[in-house]
Amino acid sequence: MFSIGMSVGVFHHFMTSIGGVQKADFNRLLGGKSYRLLQEKPPASASASLHHITASLRDGTMNNIELEYTVLELLELALRTLLEGKEERTGLSRETQLRVGEARRIILEQMDNPPSLLQLSRMVGLNDYKLKVSFKEMYGNTIFGYLREKRMEQALKLLQAGKSNVIEVSCAVGYSNPSHFAEAFRKKFGVNPSALLRENSSRM
Repeated sequence: MFSIGMSVGVFHHFMTSIGGVQKADFNRLLGGKSYRLLQEKPPASASASLHHITASLRDGTMNNIELEYTVLELLELALRTLLEGKEERTGLSRETQLRVGEARRIILEQMDNPPSLLQLSRMVGLNDYKLKVSFKEMYGNTIFGYLREKRMEQALKLLQAGKSNVIEVSCAVGYSNPSHFAEAFRKKFGVNPSALLRENSSRM
């Protein structure tokens, strides 16, 4: 069993921005009862996050910031699926959502060498157009726009850990050209990866 605990105030803080929902009152979601039991198979897109959290906690390799980020991402998936009727808002069938979630898992696991759009669509059993449109509807970004964001987030974690140089980090997140990686990183975070690495090294 995996559980996430938070105060009602924190719950309201995050729920006000999920999926454009203006207000998601905790008491309303409980339906006037003292508790509400939701039993449903978790979306496929949550499996990678669950595995990452449990493995990292077991090995002691996850810091508090990374843990909070991953938990919030997992919580958002759960709330979108279970509490806010995502299927009704998007118009996507449950099966399509699961296939798109599987596509997300694949590109994150194969970040250093992701499949092409056509290969990805075949892997999850959707045509490429359906996959593109559905992915953007579920995650608010194109498939490879989403991948770029996750690559940069992973690169930031690796650089902050200070165990890899810029070239190694560049390769780890799928950039064969370190200059292109440095440019993308600087555009995202406003700092050169080499400068961030030196700064973190000086603190150790």
